Amino acid sequence: MSWPGFAAFSPYNGSAGYSESWGPRQPTWRHAEDVSGYLGRVHQVLQSGTARADVAVFRQTGYTATGIGASWLTATGVPLGWTHQFLSGPLLDLPSATVSDGRLAPHGPAYKALFVEGDFFYGSTPTLAVEDARKILALAEAGLPVVLLGAFDQALTPGVPDPGETDRLRDLLARLLALPHVRGVTDKASVGDALSGLGVTADVRHATASTLLNAHRVTADADFYYLCNGKHAETVKPPAAAIDHDVTLRRTRRGRTVPYLLDPWTGEAVRLARYTQDGDETTLRVTLQPGQTTIVALGRPGLFGDRHGDSAHAEATDADAVLFTERGLTVRASSAGTWTTRLSQGRTVTTRTPEVPAPITPARWELDVDDWYPGPSATRTEHVRRSLALDTLKPWSQIPELADSAGVGRYRTTVTLPAGWTSAHGAELELGQVSDTFRVSVNGRRLPAADRLHPVVDLGPWLRRGDNTIEVEVATPLVNRLRVAQPTVFGGVARQDHGLVGPVRVVPYVRAAVR
Repeated sequence: MSWPGFAAFSPYNGSAGYSESWGPRQPTWRHAEDVSGYLGRVHQVLQSGTARADVAVFRQTGYTATGIGASWLTATGVPLGWTHQFLSGPLLDLPSATVSDGRLAPHGPAYKALFVEGDFFYGSTPTLAVEDARKILALAEAGLPVVLLGAFDQALTPGVPDPGETDRLRDLLARLLALPHVRGVTDKASVGDALSGLGVTADVRHATASTLLNAHRVTADADFYYLCNGKHAETVKPPAAAIDHDVTLRRTRRGRTVPYLLDPWTGEAVRLARYTQDGDETTLRVTLQPGQTTIVALGRPGLFGDRHGDSAHAEATDADAVLFTERGLTVRASSAGTWTTRLSQGRTVTTRTPEVPAPITPARWELDVDDWYPGPSATRTEHVRRSLALDTLKPWSQIPELADSAGVGRYRTTVTLPAGWTSAHGAELELGQVSDTFRVSVNGRRLPAADRLHPVVDLGPWLRRGDNTIEVEVATPLVNRLRVAQPTVFGGVARQDHGLVGPVRVVPYVRAAVR
């Protein structure tokens, strides 16, 4: 065993392998609480209540986890917000496989339609077992919408049919296709129109096809929507773009609901201040970087203890943002101006904001590094302290004193705010490129965990007029040190660009109550 101790996949067959083991022998372990907190909150939501999905896809044979998608739904439907799950014949024997109000498994996932296409494992032939066709017919007769893709009027049974078996199958399918809420199509591009013609729509809708993925969970208190930009920038060429478009979410619970934004990094739940509602649908703006996630809950006013209750919200504004604060409905702007906001009550109001300081790019940083080296045994680490003054932020690999370093760096800078700074002012800290894990402190106070994929931190209530000290603590992987400590194994690995690289900016804003 070599420093820093056992790692399951590195070294691997005499080479560098991949990954590092998370544990106290890694610098990033000091930030594990932030990452595990994020994962725990996401999985709490994804395990709450019952799942909802729009369409059940019947798969005749083979494994449902092959990665083979469903026609139209995978390529076209999912980018527009549709969700689906795969079913097989035995699942239709479960007690929950009943239909009520046009929904299959009404207590969850409450599928709105069943989609059947040719068997991917049988040359995409329109094939069904007689018993499966009988089950699907029974579900359709109970009111479940069904869409069939392919020549199912000429369907075949799998394998070698018994005498008369094909005739029995085609008779069942003829009865199925004759039902008013069943559609047969031969072109996969027509599947969406067939669903629409049956009155089936997705719980999540957006007019623009995008990489947004969603999962819908329903509890007695709220509809929870987990939203994720499903593309990762480092695996896509050209790089994946951010999502920035309107999304419409449907609620299932009755009564008045308002949308809340749940931050999985901090655990904070805030009532959204800008959205529109039409019946059981809420439309809001979603902006996500590649790989970034967010959670929206549609619940009763006051569900998360906010004091804004059923207060009027904004439907549109030309300010940078509108939000609920201790002052009530508030606009936020990064410059002086007069802003127009349309309220849900139907009236339009104007709000004026005063001058805002220009964005600040810190000119100088003090960097203290806890540099990790192999110790006297495989699991012991030596620490060397280094202090540097930086006029320009660079990755450690480009700083001669740190080129092969790994460990923990603390970057400190001072930002001076003008005498006119008030409690109505605030600022966002844009970190730019930072690797690997990090934490931010302002004037000695550590701030809540920040999103690793969108490293922008609101410094609002912790800033004051005059001098403010900002500290960014960055922990790195060990690979740059391992390159030189164990060159026979890790020497072929290129130096990694760790540290705070930026560009870093402090972007002030001002808030004003909407009256």
